[in-house]
Amino acid sequence: MRSWRVVPAAVLAVPLLVATPANAERPDLTVTVVQSGLEHPWDLAFLPDGSMLVTERDRKRVSLRTPEGATRTVIDAPAHMWSGGETGLMAVEVASDFASTREFVTCHGFRASTGVQDVRVVRWRLNRAATSASYVRTLVKGLPSTSGRHGGCALAIGSRNQLYIGTGDAAVGRNAQRLTSGGGKVLRVDATTGRPVPTNPFVRSANPMKQRVFTYGHRNVQGLAVRSDGRVWSVEQGSYRDDEVNRLSKGGNYGWNPVPRRAGDAAYNEGADSPMTDHRLPGAQVPARWRSGGDTVAASGGAFVPSSAWGDWRGALAVSALKDTSLRLLRFSKGGALRQTWKPQVLDGTYGRLRGAVAGPDGALYVTTSNGSNDKILRVTARP
Repeated sequence: MRSWRVVPAAVLAVPLLVATPANAERPDLTVTVVQSGLEHPWDLAFLPDGSMLVTERDRKRVSLRTPEGATRTVIDAPAHMWSGGETGLMAVEVASDFASTREFVTCHGFRASTGVQDVRVVRWRLNRAATSASYVRTLVKGLPSTSGRHGGCALAIGSRNQLYIGTGDAAVGRNAQRLTSGGGKVLRVDATTGRPVPTNPFVRSANPMKQRVFTYGHRNVQGLAVRSDGRVWSVEQGSYRDDEVNRLSKGGNYGWNPVPRRAGDAAYNEGADSPMTDHRLPGAQVPARWRSGGDTVAASGGAFVPSSAWGDWRGALAVSALKDTSLRLLRFSKGGALRQTWKPQVLDGTYGRLRGAVAGPDGALYVTTSNGSNDKILRVTARP
């Protein structure tokens, strides 16, 4: 759930981070159905030739769709891949060196023959005929998994081949604040090897998972997006309130800590005294750049729209929502302050639950639905 990386010169003609009026003019949007007949498509990513890789969570399947519209399955429920609850085959990212390696990365549930399960990040290689993909290596394993609740999992490739991995807390109260757990974090690793990035904040720790931590104190990171300035932003689902959009800062604590406060509290305490950003914790907590407020909208995917066709909304963050069955555009200043929000009517309740949001190489925004049957990939284009 990220912005595409192969950028035509015409799109680069105007910087993404530009000063815009307080009330930006809204472009006209057109929505077309690219593909239907899917089941819980979680994420998609574009190959250099314009083909699209699409994951389906419960089917544990990766499909490839060519620019001409032909589709084929390249990964089909491999051994030990696991789905249950909110976990399954989730995010997909194309390796920055795909042209030479033909490799891509997924995040998915895994269950060993012993019954032990986790969430892990795996690298795959697409064959020359683009008809199947084979396992290459596991980059990160041991991300916590319980019932399948709060499985994450978001991926984004930043500069210098750095892979960001947004995770869920697996509905275990202390995971988000426990630095030796991979749950409730954004990890940062080398996208080829899975090793921690040398500038990570806890890289000197003796614990391998802690070495990979970039930020912590998250509940359930569903989307990651890289802005044109290189800063990484996350989309995070709240409890019964306060979905969040966060601008990530190295070593930042984002304040989720759903542990019992007193006798009789549930072991996983999501009540009124467990705010998404708990400023009672030691040290400083990083406040969200956007919150949904008193009710959750189940914010999910996120992508910065790069095309000049979006006019004053170029560079805005598009955030899809499941419960609210809508798409939001959020305009932020260069410094990350929220300036304006827009919920386009054409995507407000029209297609049901919206899961993924990805900017395509054609300047369009691609959105996936998550209704459970006959799900779709939508192409959203703008005209000033």
